[in-house]
Amino acid sequence: MNERHYLVGTAGHVDHGKTELIRALSGMETDRLKEEKQRGISIELGFAHMVMPSGRQVGIVDVPGHERFVRQMLAGASGMDVVLLVIAADEGIMPQTQEHLDILTLLGIPRGIVVINKADLVDNEWLDLMEEEIREELNGTAFHEAPVCRVSALTGDGIPNLRQIIDRLLSEVETKKTTGPVRMPLDRVFSMQGFGTVVTGTLYSGTVKLGQELAIEPIHMLTKVRSLQVHKSKVTFAEAGQRVAVNLAGVDVAEVERGSVLVMPNMFKVGKILDLKVLNLGSADKPLIQRQRVRFHLGTTEILGRLHLLEQEELAPGQEGFAQILLEEPVVAVPGDRFVLRFYSPAHTIAGGKVLGVADFKQKRFKENVLAQMRVKDQGDPLDLLEKEMFEPRTASDLADRLHVSVAEVENDLKSLEISDRLEIWTEDESKLYWGKTTAELWRSKLIAIIKTHEKANPLRGGISREELKTRLGILWTHRRWQTILEQGAARGFYRISGSKVQTNEGAEIPASISKHLVALRTKWQSVTLMPPDLVATAEACGILKSDAPEYAQYLCETGEWVHIDQYYYRQKELESAKEILSEFLKIHGEAGVSEVREMWGISRKYAVPLLEFFDNQKLTRRTGDKRILY
Repeated sequence: MNERHYLVGTAGHVDHGKTELIRALSGMETDRLKEEKQRGISIELGFAHMVMPSGRQVGIVDVPGHERFVRQMLAGASGMDVVLLVIAADEGIMPQTQEHLDILTLLGIPRGIVVINKADLVDNEWLDLMEEEIREELNGTAFHEAPVCRVSALTGDGIPNLRQIIDRLLSEVETKKTTGPVRMPLDRVFSMQGFGTVVTGTLYSGTVKLGQELAIEPIHMLTKVRSLQVHKSKVTFAEAGQRVAVNLAGVDVAEVERGSVLVMPNMFKVGKILDLKVLNLGSADKPLIQRQRVRFHLGTTEILGRLHLLEQEELAPGQEGFAQILLEEPVVAVPGDRFVLRFYSPAHTIAGGKVLGVADFKQKRFKENVLAQMRVKDQGDPLDLLEKEMFEPRTASDLADRLHVSVAEVENDLKSLEISDRLEIWTEDESKLYWGKTTAELWRSKLIAIIKTHEKANPLRGGISREELKTRLGILWTHRRWQTILEQGAARGFYRISGSKVQTNEGAEIPASISKHLVALRTKWQSVTLMPPDLVATAEACGILKSDAPEYAQYLCETGEWVHIDQYYYRQKELESAKEILSEFLKIHGEAGVSEVREMWGISRKYAVPLLEFFDNQKLTRRTGDKRILY
C-alpha cells in the first residue's frame, strides 16, 4: 500500500486526435460506444492505462472535445495530475481548445503538456509557426510555461519523447493521502450480468477495501463493496489517485447516477448552500450578477443554482469575490475543491474557483464579519481552520475526519493551539475533547446568562433543570457529552450543580416580599411537631397565593429545612428527633408495631404509617410482618 498513483487526461478541440493519441500511448481503444466509432468522435469519457518508462502505473482519461459534451469533459478532468492539451497542427487553437483551457485553469490542474498532434500533415516550417502562435495564445494562462511536444499519433513520431515528458512531470506529483476517508465521485454507473451495479471513478482520498461499508451521497444509501477492479484487474483494495471500478451490493442501477459520490459514511457534509471564492474569467463578455442562474460543476456532477454575491453588486470579467451558491440539489463538497460555472443558456464556461465549505444558511451580503470568515477559509491557515471546527467539543479523530487530514497532523496543530492558549481540553470517558477557547467562553457566558434569567424569574426553584438548560442553549450533543461537559464545568467552578438543577455560584437573590412569606411559613411550622398542617391552607394564611404554595414548599425542601413525605411536609429537625426516639426504642425493645410507634411519637396512625415507610426507605428500619426492627 501507499504506492504512488497517477492520472493523466486529455483536453482539446473535437477531431484534434485525442483518442488516437491515447491509443498510440497505451495501445488501448477508449471509444466504446457504437455511435462514437461510427461518427469518429468521443461522446462519453474513455479510460485506459499504461506503464511509463520509469515503471509507473498510470490511469488515462480521454475526454470528449465537442462543445455539446463539455459536461462529460468536466467530469473527466477532475482529479487529473497531468493534462495533455491536444492541438492539431493543421488547425491550431480552436473554440473548444480555448474553453477546455479555461476549464483546466479554473480547476487548478497543476501540470500540463501542449501536444501538437498530426505533425505528419504539415512541414517543419509550418510546425515552427504553429508552435510560436500557440505559445503566444497561451501567454498569461496556466499553460504559458508548459512543455510543447510535436507528435503524430498516426505514425508514432514523437510518442517516445512524449512518454518521457509525461514521466518527468509525474515525478513531481505529490503522494496522495490514503489515510483519510474514502471519497470517489462517480463518472460511470452501469449494470453487469451476474454482478449487478458497477460504478467507476477516480478515488480522491482514502483507501477502499473489499467488504467495506460505504455510502452513496447525496441519497444517503448504504452499500458494501462486493468486488474491486483497477486497470481491469481484480484487487482487494484501491488507493487515492487510482481509477477504480466498484461492484456494489444491494444497489439498483436506477438508484445511482453520474455525479453521485461514494464516501465513508458520516464523514462528509452534504448541502445545498456552498461558500465560494469565485473568479469571473477575464475572457468573459459580461459580469456575473446577483442571483444569476448558472450551471455548477463540481467533481462529476452538474447542478443548477443561483449565485449569491457577498461583497459586490456584480463580478466583472477578471474579478474575484466571495459568494455563495444556492443549489437546487444537495452535493458533497470539501474545502479546497475546485468548481466551474457555466451559463444556464446557452451553456458556456464563464467562471470558477474554490469551495470554501458547505454552509448551514444563506449569509447576509456586505457584512464585514461574514467576509472576515470567508477570508480565513480562503487563506487556509491550518490553525485557524482547526480552531473554526472546534465550535463544540470534538476528539482529535473527529477533527481529522472533518478536515480530511491525518490524526497526527491534527494533534500537532492542537499542541500549537494549546501553547497559544486558543483551546480548552475536556474529557469524555478516556478521550480528550478539544474546544476552541473563544467559542467555549461565549458558550459559558450564554449558559450563565440563561441561569441568571431563570433564577431572577423563579427565585424559589433552586436553579434551572439540566434538560431545560440544554433546550434553551439549543444543544444537539449526545446526552452523555452534555452531562459530561456540564458536570466538568461545575467542577471547574463556572457554576454549581445541585441534583438535577444548575445554579449560578451566587445563587438566586430572594426578593423581600418572598422572604417575608418564607419567614411566616417557617413560623407556622415551628408550632407543630410530627402532625404538619395542610400546606395550601397554611400558605394562604401567610399571604401566599394558593398556586405558589408548592413552590415555597419545594424551596424549603431544597434548602434542607423541610422533607416531603407522602402528602405532608416535615421540618428536618423534627424528623431527626423522631428518628432518634425510634432508634433508641428499637435498640431496647427490638421491635415495635404501628400502635407503639404512634404512641411514642404522640401522633395518629395517618401520620405514623408514612413516616415508618420513609424510615424503611432510609434503611433505618425494616418491616417484618406488622412490626419494625432496626435495619
